[in-house]
Amino acid sequence: MRQVSSVFIKTVKELYRNKITVFWTIVWPIIFLFLGIFIFYRGAPQSQAPQFRAGITISMIVFSLMLSGFSTMPGIIAQDRASGLFLKLRSMPVQQWKDSIGRIFGLLFYVLISAVLIGVIGIVLGARFNLSVESSFISLGFLILATLSAAGSGIIIGTFIKNINGAIITGVGIAVVSMSLAGVTFPYSFLPGVLQGFSRFYPFSSSNAIISYMLSTQEFVGYNPMSAFQVIFTIVISIAIFIVSLVLYSKFCWRAD
Repeated sequence: MRQVSSVFIKTVKELYRNKITVFWTIVWPIIFLFLGIFIFYRGAPQSQAPQFRAGITISMIVFSLMLSGFSTMPGIIAQDRASGLFLKLRSMPVQQWKDSIGRIFGLLFYVLISAVLIGVIGIVLGARFNLSVESSFISLGFLILATLSAAGSGIIIGTFIKNINGAIITGVGIAVVSMSLAGVTFPYSFLPGVLQGFSRFYPFSSSNAIISYMLSTQEFVGYNPMSAFQVIFTIVISIAIFIVSLVLYSKFCWRAD
């Protein structure tokens, strides 16, 4: 546990120490939150405005965790590789899987703090969540799943792209493009049929839809994402991405120096 906690503390410090990281993963989603509430969804039915604002807030939380996992995680890994940290660790009695678990716990902590901050701002701007024990439990579970999947994706990117800027830019590019195509930053109803199908099974947009359905309203989501197939598929693919990232990280990343 000492190794996991040491990597956890190191990851959290690096995340909050980097002002650029804080801007792109927290400030930028908050800016989009304001734009969504006051511009993009201004025509929402007045009776459902609080629930729509809750849905926008949830989307920006998912937006934040995706950017954190896809860009920050590979950036940290690439930086550690460039500094020769992995070379030093290989000469010590440490285990790769504990290192990766510590990094993911650090990202989970960062994402949960970011989610609380964005959620509070959303509430101040009029968002009202349909909270119950069941909906809160399910939503938290899918938020954690999405974070693990985002962290796993970032670890895979950082494992194979050695350059720091290249790893970060690649992660940001994949995150922003895929979020747009999957309807995380745009309404599901705006997407053509092919992309609507993609949105239902892309793990991040699917988790976003499930959380929004539980805490907001189906009218905001645009469809009912609670089919057994979609829920099971989202859980399985999120866990699979996480497991694959651990395997690839342990096998290839520590040999990259």
